[in-house]
Amino acid sequence: MRPLFANRSFLAVWAASFVSGLGDKIAILAFFSLVYHRTGNVASLGLLAAVQVLPGVLLGPFAGVMVDRWSRRGMMIASDLFSTAVVCAIPFVPELWQVYLLASLLAAGRHLTGPARMALLPDLVPAEQLGHSNALFMISQNAMLLVGMAAGGLIVHALGVVTAFLVDGATFLISAAILAFRPFRYLTVEQQPAGGAVVEKPAEKWHDIRQGAVWLWGRPSLRFAVLFLGLVTMVTAMQPPLVYEFVTRMLGRSEGDLGLIFATAGLGGLLGAAAGVLTRGARRPLRAVGLLVAFDGLLLGLFAVNRSFAGALVLFALFGAVSTGIQINLATFLQRETPPERRGRIFGWLGPLLGPVTLLSVLAGPTLASLWGVGQVLVVASIAEIIFGLAGALRAPFSDEPGRGGHAGADRGRTAPPAAPGAGEAPPALRSHA
Repeated sequence: MRPLFANRSFLAVWAASFVSGLGDKIAILAFFSLVYHRTGNVASLGLLAAVQVLPGVLLGPFAGVMVDRWSRRGMMIASDLFSTAVVCAIPFVPELWQVYLLASLLAAGRHLTGPARMALLPDLVPAEQLGHSNALFMISQNAMLLVGMAAGGLIVHALGVVTAFLVDGATFLISAAILAFRPFRYLTVEQQPAGGAVVEKPAEKWHDIRQGAVWLWGRPSLRFAVLFLGLVTMVTAMQPPLVYEFVTRMLGRSEGDLGLIFATAGLGGLLGAAAGVLTRGARRPLRAVGLLVAFDGLLLGLFAVNRSFAGALVLFALFGAVSTGIQINLATFLQRETPPERRGRIFGWLGPLLGPVTLLSVLAGPTLASLWGVGQVLVVASIAEIIFGLAGALRAPFSDEPGRGGHAGADRGRTAPPAAPGAGEAPPALRSHA
């Protein structure tokens, strides 16, 4: 990984992602606490998750076209500045619907940043270093989870949600400054879109959007990945609000304790990132993803019947390791299967394709939990996740187009680590249970 640490352009993106990611983790607990204490109902957390998913469904294809046409770095800076203003306003609005609206706007900004970052990295990092760069991102993401969740629990519990949201706003501002003041060196001039220089007719933009969907669906391995992720997302997207309800109500723990539980996922994720580096030679990365999903389902079942704080800590450490392995294999697979000129459009389509399933999951899961009990819903989700994971592992294809240099064909049969979520972001539902 030594060449990566000499790549100042990569380090700027990495550092900016780390700083803003810390704030994101703090804001997770702040959002949960703000909404749950106003309503006392886990279904309200499902609605919160839904309004955060919706922008990805609506904006995803358009965001992808913008990523391919405009400056990816400029989009990330603009998104950070926009997010700073939005997140600092959240704790001061009096009505719950206003909280939901601002949460949706904040998510819209993040849905621009994710595809831009994922598409930008291959322009800054040589192909042979992509796997290591993605693994490094995953290590930092899990460090964010470890530090951010622990700090978030402490801040929310001791200082309140207002302070937590203001800290998040400060991290966005710092991230924008890092990206703005560090000159970037691109591998080739052609790979970086000219910032705002291209003027297109609406028909041309719609053609680009449609072309991305047609190209994705025409690749068997990508089509399989989307269908498989859709099934898995159905049972995983609902889990974060259910975990909040389970820990605070059924285990009777404070938000500070909840932050520690979520933080252990980051500790486990650091081990998962290391394991991803060691298994980058796997010939069928999607098969590895399926097996990891099945194991994640088994862990979820154990979590649903667990009643001890120590047990929750251990299980979340394992959740973090498994989640990181999933993201590492999935994101590098997507990067290598997609040529540079199509990355933004393909990554931009993941939100709209998986978004409706995510919306259904985050609305149905908490609603069913309020009727049947959160433990029962977690057990059902566990069984479904095991079944979907094993089925996906058995049916997983190899890469497409074995002769295409520099992308899928050049790397047929091997994968390196990539991540919903910084470098290669997996869909949010496939990140940790936090």
